[in-house]
Amino acid sequence: MRIGLRTIKTAVGAAVAILLAYYLNLEYWSAAGIITILSVQNTTKSSFRLVFFRIISTAIAFLIAIISFRIIGYNAIAFGVFLLLFIPVADTFNLQDGIVLSSVLVTHFLMQHSTSMYWIINESLLMVIGAGVAVIANLFMPNLEDRISTYQTAVETSMKGILEGMSAQLTTTVSETEKAELFKQNWEILSDLKIALNDGMAWTARHNENQLLSENDYYKAYFEMRNNQYELLRQMQTSLERIPGPIDQGKKIATAMDQTADTLAESNSAEDLVKNVEDLQKEFQKSALPKDRVEFETRAQLYYLLNNFHQFLRLKNTFYTIVASQN
Repeated sequence: MRIGLRTIKTAVGAAVAILLAYYLNLEYWSAAGIITILSVQNTTKSSFRLVFFRIISTAIAFLIAIISFRIIGYNAIAFGVFLLLFIPVADTFNLQDGIVLSSVLVTHFLMQHSTSMYWIINESLLMVIGAGVAVIANLFMPNLEDRISTYQTAVETSMKGILEGMSAQLTTTVSETEKAELFKQNWEILSDLKIALNDGMAWTARHNENQLLSENDYYKAYFEMRNNQYELLRQMQTSLERIPGPIDQGKKIATAMDQTADTLAESNSAEDLVKNVEDLQKEFQKSALPKDRVEFETRAQLYYLLNNFHQFLRLKNTFYTIVASQN
């Protein structure tokens, strides 16, 4: 059994809220703890949003409850009418999270047979204390940058393996069985890469939700760049499987891929690599025309592969340029 930070914050926060409500001599003081329990969230921003909408929901609920009870009386029918009116209004304004909590506070009016200012202030303070303690508790969030860095490392390790695998496919003469195994290995690494990207983007989104006063889109931009590179790698792998065997131009691309695999780190601009690939593109354009259909199709796939590789490198170069300009 593992007790996480959210559990600790919820337990401590609920206790603090109950104590505050009790020492302020509020009626139904235990309700403040329940409000805290229901208001602690996984991220700082989500907690603020939830509390904001719950306060609005509570204000609307109190208004409808006061009208219902004072016209119909303090009975079950009036409470039913309150729900008939309040639930559709809450749904209309996307305040569904506050329906249960606000309704519980309204039952205190019903039990006391009163909607006097005393009880309105009492219930409002219960909400403010419970929600306020939850917001304060959610200001204490773990630093997720170390976790995000592990996904960055996993992404770059997978990309290195994929590029090395592509280089081997372009330069190695093997049997059809061995070639199929090379293809299979690269697709498996591509699958691992996508998992690491998805996890990295999820944790990045959570990290950004905890940045209340500062906005830092670096990690988001990084994983978006790598995700776009992933899509290009998939297309490159598909092209490779349509190339029958090693050819001279392929060996030059393989060399560029090996160089890229060795310099994948986020701090590398890839500027020299972009220039090398652009030189290869010009060289391909000047090469002699293919002699037959098979060579034509092979060269077409190789050229498509090279263009995607060029785009792969340009994405990295653009990312580096933007980041460098912001530092």
